Amino acid sequence: MLTIRSVPTCHSVSDLFQAIDTSDPSKYYKSGELPVSIPKGISTSSPIGTNLFYANLFLGDQSSMVWTYPYGFYWAKDKYGFAVQHTDPDRRVFGNKNSNGGSEYYYNPILLGEIIFSATRLSKSNNHLSVSDMTQMSANVKLSPDSGKSDNYIELPLVHGMGFATSIYHGDLKARLSTVFAFQTIVKETVASSNNRLVKYRVKLNLGAEWLLFVTLPSKDDSFKLLIQGSDLVANKAVDGLIIQAAFAPSDSSLDNYYYETAGQYVTDAQIEGSIACTSANYKFAYSTKGSSIANKPIIFALPHHLQTLDSSVTTQSTGIQLESTVKGTMHGFLTDALSFSETVNNQIQFLPWVQGMGTSATYSTKQLKLIHETAIKEISGVDIPLTILSVKSTYSMGKLADKYAYILYVLNDIVKDEAAAKSLLKSLKEYYAAWFKNTGIGYPLMHDTKFGGVTSTANNNGDTGADFGSGFYNDHHFHYGYHVHAAALIGHVDKQFGGSWADDNKEQVNMLVRDVANPSKNDKYFPVFRLFDWFQGHSWAKGLFASGDGKDEESSSEDYHFYYGMKLWGNVISDNAMEARGDLILKIMSRAMNSYMLYSSDNTVQPPSIIPNKVSGILFDNKIAYTTYFGQNTEYIHGIHMLPITPASGLIRGANFVKEEWESIISGIIDSVNSGWTGILRLNEALYDGKSSYKFFSSDSFKSSLLDDGQSRTWSLAFSAAVANSQL
Repeated sequence: MLTIRSVPTCHSVSDLFQAIDTSDPSKYYKSGELPVSIPKGISTSSPIGTNLFYANLFLGDQSSMVWTYPYGFYWAKDKYGFAVQHTDPDRRVFGNKNSNGGSEYYYNPILLGEIIFSATRLSKSNNHLSVSDMTQMSANVKLSPDSGKSDNYIELPLVHGMGFATSIYHGDLKARLSTVFAFQTIVKETVASSNNRLVKYRVKLNLGAEWLLFVTLPSKDDSFKLLIQGSDLVANKAVDGLIIQAAFAPSDSSLDNYYYETAGQYVTDAQIEGSIACTSANYKFAYSTKGSSIANKPIIFALPHHLQTLDSSVTTQSTGIQLESTVKGTMHGFLTDALSFSETVNNQIQFLPWVQGMGTSATYSTKQLKLIHETAIKEISGVDIPLTILSVKSTYSMGKLADKYAYILYVLNDIVKDEAAAKSLLKSLKEYYAAWFKNTGIGYPLMHDTKFGGVTSTANNNGDTGADFGSGFYNDHHFHYGYHVHAAALIGHVDKQFGGSWADDNKEQVNMLVRDVANPSKNDKYFPVFRLFDWFQGHSWAKGLFASGDGKDEESSSEDYHFYYGMKLWGNVISDNAMEARGDLILKIMSRAMNSYMLYSSDNTVQPPSIIPNKVSGILFDNKIAYTTYFGQNTEYIHGIHMLPITPASGLIRGANFVKEEWESIISGIIDSVNSGWTGILRLNEALYDGKSSYKFFSSDSFKSSLLDDGQSRTWSLAFSAAVANSQL
């Protein structure tokens, strides 16, 4: 028996969000602008978060909804205002039951503005939207009757988790509030208070919903009123600096006081801060505020996965107020200006095969090593690896192939110890990367996009928006670049053992891919901060520059975490401790979020019960969950896209109990009828709970390579499943 051990990394990093690099992408990639127009009024003073929550505000006709959680917003052009709505779980629409016994989908009604912030001067022809200060967790919206720069506008900050929908009136605008329903009653409620500038109203809509409105005046003014005028609520005068805030009324009116005591203050942004000491990480969303309130703190709502690691400094400030989110369960309100978290990362996840409970070693029998070695040699014999990879046009497909052969390289060097074969394969992989990085004569060359800020594919520049899965317009960059970054980490890891400097020599270009997806610092002026990973949601959004009625979405949870696993390993190889630790933290956050919102064990209490039998989300949108994929409805597609590729990171996210449940309730019923590359994905996923059965499949004398995904090798499948099987003896 051969036992191979890995060494857990243990770093102390005081600032997890320091810049990776600030080099100019045009050093390697030709600069140009994507053929996607940016509407007038959208700030381009800094890189734009193409995949972040507010993107619908500058895409399409700019009227699709955006969600800050718990509220949803949209530009209500027909009502000349900016609308807010809450999520009512009783109004959700569920699809028919499928063969799993679960609903095919569920979604929430959209574009039902319960409160619409407007002004009497806003009209069909005088209704101009602008968006500025777009950061990882916020954007600042303005509506004005005047085009161009004006002193007359309504300001509406949008920030993840904010407890109020806030509007600030500037200039001589007279406030007007409307609704797509009807205002049934408006009652001014008297509250004993030290704030004589604050007025509270209770508004009831004809559908039965009640909202609280809080009006904060710059100075005391007993003459100010909101009055029903026709179908609207209209202020009796214009007040420069007027603040009107709306919150869905708690069913327990005794909780209203929390809103009253925080009214007049509003959040404008949230910065992500964090540090780590070995496996103990502390991070927080630090909210910036304006205005003032009695409590001197805002209300911030937290999602279910946040509650698992919130510091006691926050949990002791619970208001008891709960609001439903669209697809992520019940949110809880806290009186705080920071959501602070204490997390324990898992530093055992390195290069070696790993699942929960394995520790830091992998063991192989002589017979297993012989089969793995023979298989590796067979899979690379007679293959022109650079040509094979470069012959496919797609950045995504090239990445999968590069990662496939890089894993064979790793197994040859670190597990079966064939130095000669490893060196030969290493040379071939270096040749591929040299050609790809040269960026000429390849399927879809990359470009430095100066319009939105990024390094992206030229695949869609000629009008075919579906080419390469829309990657040119920032779809799926974490999927596409994740394979390349992970492969680069494996190559760099092996090359170092031979005394090479490949990782250092190519660090700037690999880092360019990391920066495009996961730039951690605004000091890097070439890329938005965390284009795809949403720190508040705990996972990434794959949809780029495409408007969507149900908001951003993500199909493949596994290719999402594969990027951050690859980033973690790349950080290890280049000795970027902050990058490696950041990867560890993101993976742990993902394990919590994905098992709440995308992967459904039987004990999941976040999602509606009718969704749980599906075991996976399919496609998770901001506002919808649809048990399907973008490329077909086969069961193996829907589940397999949440599995591939299977790596040590899979063991952290996809726990043995979940995988066992999914296998026994769904996969076992289809596995014998699936005869495609998805078979290999399903079978290697089986190793996460049953290594013995998985290894038996891949080691069979009758095994057929046609059952492997194009990014999967039998070599890695044997190495992974054997190590897991031996650990389960």
